[in-house]
Amino acid sequence: MAIQTTPAYQKIYNAIKQKIDDGLYNVGEILPSEMELEKLFTVSRTPVRQALKQLENDGIIYRVQGKGSFVSNRQPKESWTSMSGFRNHYSNEWEKISVRTIEGKVVKNPLFAKLLEVDEEENLIYLKRIRYLNNQPMFYLEHYLRPLIPLKDYMENTSFSSVQQLLKEKKNIDILEVEDEIEAVIADPYVAGALQIPDSSAVLKGTRISYDENKVPIDLNIFHINTKTWKYHSYYRY
Repeated sequence: MAIQTTPAYQKIYNAIKQKIDDGLYNVGEILPSEMELEKLFTVSRTPVRQALKQLENDGIIYRVQGKGSFVSNRQPKESWTSMSGFRNHYSNEWEKISVRTIEGKVVKNPLFAKLLEVDEEENLIYLKRIRYLNNQPMFYLEHYLRPLIPLKDYMENTSFSSVQQLLKEKKNIDILEVEDEIEAVIADPYVAGALQIPDSSAVLKGTRISYDENKVPIDLNIFHINTKTWKYHSYYRY
């Protein structure tokens, strides 16, 4: 059996994040320079930059051109949950959160293909997922994805944490921008059943397009939220 090793950048990422979590680096404090991190971890510049980029993408640090990397005042783990406020609201109960993929298939959808800027006949990856708190459904999510990784990668572990994390692990794709459209709707019978709420209940519906570093749309996510259990929150830092 092949032995999987942790990439160098991931080791650096984990080490720096652990020091921040432990309070060895405080909010606003500058981190060691890239050159100092190279010496500290005995690596080349590339994994150091990859680790810092991922820390920045995750909101753990921010970088100032010509000055260095600084500890941010918040530490979200996933852009979707931090943008929605979900992780911040349930940060002390995260072990009670679970996710399950209930369906995955390859589809053709000309409208969503156009939004993802691919040919209308291009195959898309389609996923249905439910996010739970204490085994009670809170989010019903539908993903339409560019076929950057095969469907089997999404289905080999149906409880993977997030699409973003899986894309990073499998293809080293970073999601750096998202565009949301939020509206109140009446749940159709299928959505109501998935969220275990009465038919015709009011829910919050969101349509999110996630982009990579080159502004290429990667994931179109349509989600419904049971707002009797949780309210949508946003936090922005300028």
